[in-house]
Amino acid sequence: MIPTPTRRRVAITAVAALGLAAVVAGGRHEAAGQPPVTAAAAAQPAAVSAAQPAADRPADQGGVKAAVASLAASFGKGDAKAVAALFTAEGEYADDDGTTVRGRAALEKDYAEFFTKNPGATVEVEIDAVRFPSRDTAVVDAHFKVRRAKGELVVSRGSILYAREDGKWLVAILREWGGDGLSLRDLEFLIGTWETKQPGTTVTTRYEWTANKSFIRCHFSVAHDGKSVGGVQMIGRDPGTNTLRVWTFEDNGGVGDIEVTRDGKKWVFAARGTTADGHVLTATNLLTPIDADSFLWHPVQRALDGEALPDLVPVKVTRVKAKQ
Repeated sequence: MIPTPTRRRVAITAVAALGLAAVVAGGRHEAAGQPPVTAAAAAQPAAVSAAQPAADRPADQGGVKAAVASLAASFGKGDAKAVAALFTAEGEYADDDGTTVRGRAALEKDYAEFFTKNPGATVEVEIDAVRFPSRDTAVVDAHFKVRRAKGELVVSRGSILYAREDGKWLVAILREWGGDGLSLRDLEFLIGTWETKQPGTTVTTRYEWTANKSFIRCHFSVAHDGKSVGGVQMIGRDPGTNTLRVWTFEDNGGVGDIEVTRDGKKWVFAARGTTADGHVLTATNLLTPIDADSFLWHPVQRALDGEALPDLVPVKVTRVKAKQ
């Protein structure tokens, strides 16, 4: 969050949003249209209550998962013809405004246009469930994680209806809905370990999913002049307000609450916290992605107990690559 202006040691704060120490200032440390898998996004599918569990058909489950892997691989190669060939002859893709792309020729054209506009794009399909409504059909519920060449990650939910024709699982209907770009899944790019360094100070944050991916847990630490402080944050959707929030708990007793919104590609974290000794700190923190492994963090509109403090310069935060 925001360091107290009455002390002039150089410090980095660890609250703000995401447990990220983005502030280097005088004071003591304190707490304070989506790219589709095809070409658009679509409505949530109805549940199929009578579907046979995938566990009862392990061979078919393996075949369906292999078909999903082929779809992702062809997408990653930017091969529109190969992607369209994985659909049935009259296979279709529907987006959330009612537009439908139907038939292999139309799908190939649509994919080709997408790959031209997004060279190097890849997709990871995270399968949530596989169901079998009948002997020769399967429904795959999944999250589609599209990463563009510059590293921008876009996550959407979707469902694929597969039909088995001549022993081969083909896409009959692919539906995808991307939401408003302000879901917890849209922050999935944070998963991993990040670091930022300033003279005499190193801040490390580690993000991980909780069970069922209902929250992202962040452990953060600030090492400054031989001393280390830290804490934990929980990032998730508040079911009472249906807003994306961050809750911060510092080891020294400070707490914080942050509302998360977006302004285009920029993430906005409106933070309010209370230090262990009762001071109220507020700030607006801006996160601007640079690529898959770095972003800028910029604290502005800061105040301590209602007294305005100057904006701080942006700092670059980079991903810590896993050792091979």
